[in-house]
Amino acid sequence: MHKIKQLQIRNYRSCQDTTITLENYTPLVGYNNAGKSNILKCIETLVRGKGQNGASFFNENKPLEIIALLEGLDEHSLSHLSSQQVTSLKPYIEDGSLMVRFFQQKPGTSTKSVEMGIQKPSEQGNGSWVNPNGLPQAITTLFPEPTFINSMEDSAEDVSKFKASNTIGKLIVHLQKEIVASKADEINSALNVVGKKLSLTGSERLNELGDFDLSINEKIEDFFPGLSLNIDIPTPNISDLFKQGTIKVSESGIQRQSDFIDMGHGSQRAIQMTLIRHLAETTKEVDKRGKTNILLIDEPELFLHPQAIELLRSSLKILSAQGYQVVFSTHSPYMIEQSDIPTTNIIRKNNKGTVVTTRLKEALEQTLNDNDSQARLLFDTYNLGQILFSDKVLIAEGATEKMVLPALFNSVTGKTLGEHKLALVIAEGVNNIPKMIEILNKMGIATKALADLDFAFTGAIKQNLIDRTDPSIESCLTIIENIQPTHNFKLKDRLPCKCKDFKASDIYELMAIESNAAIHINDIRKSMKNHSIWVWSKGAIEPHLCLSTKTNGEWLQYRQRLSMERVEDCVADLGEIREFFEWCIN
Repeated sequence: MHKIKQLQIRNYRSCQDTTITLENYTPLVGYNNAGKSNILKCIETLVRGKGQNGASFFNENKPLEIIALLEGLDEHSLSHLSSQQVTSLKPYIEDGSLMVRFFQQKPGTSTKSVEMGIQKPSEQGNGSWVNPNGLPQAITTLFPEPTFINSMEDSAEDVSKFKASNTIGKLIVHLQKEIVASKADEINSALNVVGKKLSLTGSERLNELGDFDLSINEKIEDFFPGLSLNIDIPTPNISDLFKQGTIKVSESGIQRQSDFIDMGHGSQRAIQMTLIRHLAETTKEVDKRGKTNILLIDEPELFLHPQAIELLRSSLKILSAQGYQVVFSTHSPYMIEQSDIPTTNIIRKNNKGTVVTTRLKEALEQTLNDNDSQARLLFDTYNLGQILFSDKVLIAEGATEKMVLPALFNSVTGKTLGEHKLALVIAEGVNNIPKMIEILNKMGIATKALADLDFAFTGAIKQNLIDRTDPSIESCLTIIENIQPTHNFKLKDRLPCKCKDFKASDIYELMAIESNAAIHINDIRKSMKNHSIWVWSKGAIEPHLCLSTKTNGEWLQYRQRLSMERVEDCVADLGEIREFFEWCIN
């Protein structure tokens, strides 16, 4: 199956200079007004090849340009083109790929306002664009008129009125083919009976039609002698009948049938997406014969409950494997499966207009080969909705942070994490944090992390975030050696290690209590902040919150206290907690 693999968009609405990579199934996520819908409209504009008015130009004094890289153009894909079109295109196709350009110098909707062109992919940015005869027709043959389903409007247009490009139209065409294959003779026989009664040459033409002809002809003689008029009602063919098809809605307990347009938004959307699901099922075994149908949907999950969204997602995935290239915008993590996350496009808007951040797929390729575990942790079910739909990410290492930080953040700042567009991600292992930061930064997502103090002496040193011979590290280890006889914990190569009565993290908390440790710990914290990692001055978060254990019971009690008491009474060190949250959101 061929597809549009990449788009370069210039001066189209909010897309001043935007590049995006597409797959057979491509989710677009981002905040409202970021430009997701404009990308969908841009794809439709390219395929239809129609001139655009001023509303589609970001700057009417500059040209509008859309450059697409097509992939998968094999003999099967080209079989629907005329021999002349194939001859014109083949010299520019390299390994099944072709560059296509939509260029419009100034606003206008005339047929001559658009210049279409093609180019070899290897000449991108250097070679000239050529416009062989029949190029627009070749494009519309390879990509038939796309189906575009908007988020809030045009549901009735898509479902209740037959068009070759809309959902009900595609379903009726499939239904028509099935019926014609088995019932054509029966239907044609019935139509012939109607034709005999209604058509001008019908052998059993109704007397009322003949009387109408006589009455009209008596009158026209007064105006124009010698002329005669006859009313002719042509017999419809099977295709004409099916084009009148529409959707009627029945509700249990109500006798009458309703038109689709009379239903509420929720019902309309559910019906619309049900038809798309049925389209997916009816096309499972259909041979698309070299054509790719483009399905563009703005927020398909609107008004649907989570289970319905998952069913819809499954249907769209089926279509994407059966001759459809599906591109959609979404605000729902239920529309994105684990396998789709690497190719999901995050859409943002800045002073340069709509931008598309680096996808996870490319971010992973740019990092080391041992990043699979970090990627899985980043995008498990909990973290998926957090990261893809947030501006900033805070990575924390454990259960305490997951249970306590959201409520504490709200109590201290007066706002939720979501209001600051800040996602909390749990790393489930502090040593994963640096690589996770690297991956997210490559995706253009501002990321900071939170770790216990012991990380600075272990994982941070192993990952070259701080030197083992750093004076502050050495000074802290000396303090630990000095207090070891008092507490009788174990050391290995000067570093604390787990023993019967102590975890290693407990020993760093004991060190942090010593008065001569504060200056060295502050130096370590500054070094870690340079790598976007916060470490606690008291060794861990629990001492700052007066938490003595790490259990669900204590976490739940603490959250209840935060909802009922002043935050000052729930926190041992409100100053550092405030400083931490300000660091997170700035």
